Amino acid sequence: MFPLKDNLRCLNPATVTLWLILANVLAFFWEVGMMVSGHGNELFGTYLMVPHNFVTAFSSGDPSAIGWACATIFTSMFLHGSFGHIFGNMVFLYVFGKGMENRIGKLNYLGFYLVCGVLATLTHIFSDPSSVAPTLGASGAIAGVLGGYLFFWRNATISGFYVYPAPAYVHTKAYWFLIGWFVMQFSGVLDHVGSVNQINHVSSMFTSGQISAQVLAATQAASEGGVAYWAHIGGFLSGFILAGIFRLIRPNSEVVCEMPEANCKPEDKNSKFRFFGKKK
Repeated sequence: MFPLKDNLRCLNPATVTLWLILANVLAFFWEVGMMVSGHGNELFGTYLMVPHNFVTAFSSGDPSAIGWACATIFTSMFLHGSFGHIFGNMVFLYVFGKGMENRIGKLNYLGFYLVCGVLATLTHIFSDPSSVAPTLGASGAIAGVLGGYLFFWRNATISGFYVYPAPAYVHTKAYWFLIGWFVMQFSGVLDHVGSVNQINHVSSMFTSGQISAQVLAATQAASEGGVAYWAHIGGFLSGFILAGIFRLIRPNSEVVCEMPEANCKPEDKNSKFRFFGKKK
C-alpha cells in the first residue's frame, strides 16, 4: 500500500515538514546539476556515508576525519538516488510528518527527525561496519517519524492505493499499515543477504573511482538489491522509543490534532491505551 493521506485534523500547518521536503528536493536538483556538469565523482565520493570509511575515520583518531565522517551522516540524509527514491520518501514524510510535528512541537520535531536519522545510520553501520556501499536517502529519519506516529496515532486512518494484484483505493488503521511496514523491513533483511554480490559490484564503482554519469542509475540498482533495511529498523524503533520518552517528560502537553471519525485523542484520560488512543 502506498499512503496518500491520514484522517487527522491538525490545528497548525506542518511548516517544518514542508521545509524538510523543500530541502530534500533542492538537494536533489543540486545532485542532478552536479551530475550534468560532470562532478558526480566529487559529489558522491564526498557527501555519501560509507560505513567502512566511517569506522576507519574513528580508528585513525584524526579529528578532521572524524568530523567529516560525522558530517556525512547528515549530508547523505538529504541526498537521493533517483526521482522515484525521493518521491516515495517525501510522500511518506508528508503523510506522517504532519501528525508528529503537531504532536511534539516544531523544534522538537526537527530535533526528533535528525536524531532518528543519526540513530538509523548508526544502526546501519553497526549491521555491517566493513561495508563499502555508500548510503543515501532520508528513509532512516522518516522511519523514525513512522515509529513516533505509531506511538501517538495508532488509531488514525491511513488512505492509499494498491497497485498489485489489482489497483484499489483503500483505508486502513495506522497500526496495521505501520506494523506491516516494519515487518517487511525484516523480510527485506533476509532478501538482502542474497543480493550481496550485486551490492558489492555497484559499490566497487565508488571505491575504484569509476563513478560516471550513470551513477544515479547505479545507485538505484544498488537500492533494488541493497536497501538499508537495518537503517529503517533502527530509525523506526528510535522514533517509537523517543516518542515514549517525550510522553513521559511532557505527559500533559497539548494535543492539537484529532481523529474525526473516532472523536478521540491519543492521551484520552479514560482510555486503557493512554499512550495510543481510545480503545476500539
